[in-house]
Amino acid sequence: MRRVLAVGFTAVAALVLTACGGDSLASSDGETVTVSGKFGDAQIPAGADRVLPLSPQDADMVIATGVAPIALPSDTNTLVATNGTGVWPWQADALTEMGYEVLPPDPGGGIEALTSVGDKEIPTLLFEGDAQGYLEHIVALEPDVIVATGQWNLNEEMYRQLSAVAPIAHFDQQANVEPWQDSTRKIGKALGREAEAENAIEEAESAVAEVRSAHPEFAGVRFNAVIGDLAGQLYILSGEDRGIGMVMKDLGFQLSDWARTVPTDADGRGVVSYELVGNLDTDVAVVISPAGDIEYMRGNPQWGNMPMVQRGSIVSIARNAGVPNALGFPSPISLPWGSERVADALSTAVSRVP
Repeated sequence: MRRVLAVGFTAVAALVLTACGGDSLASSDGETVTVSGKFGDAQIPAGADRVLPLSPQDADMVIATGVAPIALPSDTNTLVATNGTGVWPWQADALTEMGYEVLPPDPGGGIEALTSVGDKEIPTLLFEGDAQGYLEHIVALEPDVIVATGQWNLNEEMYRQLSAVAPIAHFDQQANVEPWQDSTRKIGKALGREAEAENAIEEAESAVAEVRSAHPEFAGVRFNAVIGDLAGQLYILSGEDRGIGMVMKDLGFQLSDWARTVPTDADGRGVVSYELVGNLDTDVAVVISPAGDIEYMRGNPQWGNMPMVQRGSIVSIARNAGVPNALGFPSPISLPWGSERVADALSTAVSRVP
């Protein structure tokens, strides 16, 4: 989602929900809730019920508190990975349980006539264009509060423009750096759903703990994660304090000693040349690739010669399968979904470690 708020971004879609049940916030009584943020504190009206998240991770956390967003943010890559819906499976599951139906995107690329469902009228929306067009669509949605704890490109200028539309609950330091639990608690406070947020956190942590308990073989196993390639260099995981690193640590794995020596960029990734691929050898490796084929790794002779590759201690995850997003951008509803789906493959890879 780092392209969404940048000038010259590609495509952004909002898939809006048709309400047929589910929880809603109480009407405003004039009081406000204050939450901190890097660019300024947000004064949010108590009972704000038109909630607009600016990243899929934010949408997850809003949904986890029992509130349906007025729109689900998406981009071109997400649309491709979700067969054009822009809705990840864990989001659809949670919304269905809340009594909401997710409408398909409008192929015309604009706001259609409003669809009446009971006493609520919510448009189906799909838009693309420049940053100004994006802002105009946000204005058209008339949010009471904007949620952007996971929005990569929220900068001070865009914050200034968006805060004129609605108060913004956003990150204190940087998007996707703060623990997902902290972001969920902040969103819960902003929406007056602190108890619901805490319960969602506890349930997610319990679900991950159950996976770990079911797989004691994960304890102490060292791993590396190849996140992708870029112009002859590799993105690898070089820290356990964010994204998939947090999940692997919670499951009992330990990042390899060598990966910890690779300098980490602002997004928590290390960048290494293909000449250093041999240093990735450890107990098991997780490799993210466009379609799960890891062809960009198989062409490297060092890769094929590593013992972990030769014995098959590799977990290949297709980027369009949802699991990388579920674990790389963790939330109370994505973590249980993703950890369950990767557990068996991890167990097979570990079983081949001598």
